[in-house]
Amino acid sequence: MKSDDQPPVPRRWFRLGKYLLPIGVKQATWRRTKSPSEQVSVADLAAQHPEQVAVETFGSEELLPEYSYACFQAGVITEKALPSKMCPAAFVARIRDGMSFGRHCCAMGPAGKAVRETGFNLDGQVRNQGSSMSSLRPRHWRRRLEGDVTFRPWLPPKHRIDGRVALLNTRTSHNYFHWLIDILPRLMSLKKLGVMPDYYLVESLSESQKKAFEFLGIDRDQLIQPHCRMLIEADELLVPSLPSPTCLRDFGRFATEKLGVQPQIGFGKRIYITRRSTGNRTIANESQLIEMLAARGFETHAMEDYSLQQQATLIHQSDVILATHGAGLANLIFARSGTRVIEIVPDDRYNATCYPRKSRILSFHHQQVLVKSGKPKRTLNVSLEDINSALVCAEMVVPVQMRSA
Repeated sequence: MKSDDQPPVPRRWFRLGKYLLPIGVKQATWRRTKSPSEQVSVADLAAQHPEQVAVETFGSEELLPEYSYACFQAGVITEKALPSKMCPAAFVARIRDGMSFGRHCCAMGPAGKAVRETGFNLDGQVRNQGSSMSSLRPRHWRRRLEGDVTFRPWLPPKHRIDGRVALLNTRTSHNYFHWLIDILPRLMSLKKLGVMPDYYLVESLSESQKKAFEFLGIDRDQLIQPHCRMLIEADELLVPSLPSPTCLRDFGRFATEKLGVQPQIGFGKRIYITRRSTGNRTIANESQLIEMLAARGFETHAMEDYSLQQQATLIHQSDVILATHGAGLANLIFARSGTRVIEIVPDDRYNATCYPRKSRILSFHHQQVLVKSGKPKRTLNVSLEDINSALVCAEMVVPVQMRSA
């Protein structure tokens, strides 16, 4: 993913504490760096400093239509709906001599201004599970210090990188769902605009993550694992927006192709994704559930047992997917249009609409089976009758034309 006129990618690393950085990163100064004085949107930053900041958009805004899905609980079927939503187009901001701070990658531009769309920037608003937190509580100030980069008097000494650095991480990059749905699809904006980074600031500690980037055409020596006290300054900092619906769809096709996934021949699989080894949101009566599903042609799989390539293949070759709400369903990014998804969800789950929103974007038929969570560790006792009703409804759906591999 590098052009011939760009600096060559180094083949060795050096160690900074417990983190590895490529050669080419050098200590610019041993003095601390003044913190940004304010946070502004990337559009305002480009308008105020056009000589150093440019914003390029990819595609156009998209109106997502209203989306209805059935919910089953205690023998009762209800219908829920997501209202229509306008989604902005994806963009890439190009900041000359831009800086990135911390593991969450807060971008900073000229005149001591931080980019509000990046990092873990609370901008003075400290919240705890959706409600404001009193400034009289010590936790308020800890959260403020962690999250608002303008609240810090100083930042660590900065390291200089020659070349283009793409900023991919967000404050949730440690989670597999966000890594696969929020982080990796940001590559599509760079790809569509023909922007070739020299390095990528992204969560890449595990061997499986490094292999995933290799499949996507990114060399290991281009990966920089950010940490909480890392301050990097680049010749040009590339800041892709969070992925638009178009980016998500394009990334699903791109990643499926790069991972070498083969299409299913004949009828697609029916799979059940178990969480039995996670210790959280496990099914108390799973043995009875698996027995019932096996009689209907379902296979049982644990995603943590497979590589990303194997997970993508399994999901892509399936027509019906039953799973408990969790990160394993992030692999729906690899599924074909028209896939029927049945999701088991605790009825008090705060983000219960997460996967219906993704199903709307990716053209899946989505259903939910709601259950009460128990203790300890939120075990779930799912109604087999509700599962059976959801399966009957899913089988009545006439699948739309499946997306090819």
